[in-house]
Amino acid sequence: MSIKTLSIYTFRNISEAHLTLSPFFNLITGENGAGKSSILEAVYFLSHGRSFRGSILEPLIQFKQQKTILQAVIITNMDNEISLGVMKSLVEDGQIKIGGDVCRSAAELAALLPALLLNADSFDLLTGGPAFRRQWVDWGLFHVEQSYADLWRQYNRVLKQRNAALKKGASSIVTCWDADLAHLGEKMAQHRADYIEEIMPLCNGLFARFCDFSFSFQYDRGWASALPLLDSLQRALSRDLHLGYTSVGPHRADLGLRIGDKPVQTILSRGQLKWLIYSLKLAQGILLKQQTGKRCIYLLDDVPSEWDERRQKVLASILRDMASQVLITGIDLAYFQALTADLPTKMFHVEQGVVKEGDHVISISSESPMQGDPKNRIGPLCGSIL
Repeated sequence: MSIKTLSIYTFRNISEAHLTLSPFFNLITGENGAGKSSILEAVYFLSHGRSFRGSILEPLIQFKQQKTILQAVIITNMDNEISLGVMKSLVEDGQIKIGGDVCRSAAELAALLPALLLNADSFDLLTGGPAFRRQWVDWGLFHVEQSYADLWRQYNRVLKQRNAALKKGASSIVTCWDADLAHLGEKMAQHRADYIEEIMPLCNGLFARFCDFSFSFQYDRGWASALPLLDSLQRALSRDLHLGYTSVGPHRADLGLRIGDKPVQTILSRGQLKWLIYSLKLAQGILLKQQTGKRCIYLLDDVPSEWDERRQKVLASILRDMASQVLITGIDLAYFQALTADLPTKMFHVEQGVVKEGDHVISISSESPMQGDPKNRIGPLCGSIL
């Protein structure tokens, strides 16, 4: 799975850019604020139907414009070409198309174009709340277990109904939802436990290439381990009625990372913690390839500069072995270019919203005015997708 071409229109400070990407390494340089991370954000948006910088649409759309359009042609693992397009607007409904057909759910994008991001906010995986760690597990299950997405939706639908009844204080209605919630929740928790067990050796294998430590996962499924979920729901009824929400279940699950009996944050340096996060994310791509044959796309925003040459080589070696498409940003990536020179590698440079490949400008400056509706301006390509 890789992106062959990427087109960006009125997105952040990029007015218009057309990139033909390498199926392996794509190195994107530029000063801070130049717009290089916006390229990664555009790919992430095409994969997830949303930004990794927040849910507010207006900052995504270039100043004085009303909509943004992102397009790509992807190569599937069957060597087929499929077009993707996402349009988001401040004045009309957004639109997603896959192969020219309207797509109703962003989940279809995610299934077709799996992408994993590693940036400064990835630290939330260790230091943020339990939701970040649940999302890490659920991303993996969504891509490797076909039934999991539907199971997750069913569980959350029932949970919403039970919570609504709790807010009304209707205990008789609340208990009507318990059996379904317990059945779905037990299945979710088991899927998560199985996934954690499968990925654990891969995570530690990667981590061992950087640090002389091994770590373990401590999985809290979201209710007392000695009880079935149905019993836990019944025991928590009085408390839930007081709180107005369901206090037990897989929606309360967490995943601790420990070295011995101590949290990893108390043992590892900041550089080692960054590598731990990389190990967790890279392992997901390896497991995805092993179980489905798909390769995810990796988006690496500012590879840690504090890593020494040996550790940079380790990262490059792992990415080479995975044979996945990688987009990497940094102020200076000459060292990484040297490590990947024998593979198809493309260099891009971004300056004030202008993207260049070598000496060739492949975008229009953000200072250039857009004439009229960008959907009309970009012509046949946009018309075929959006």
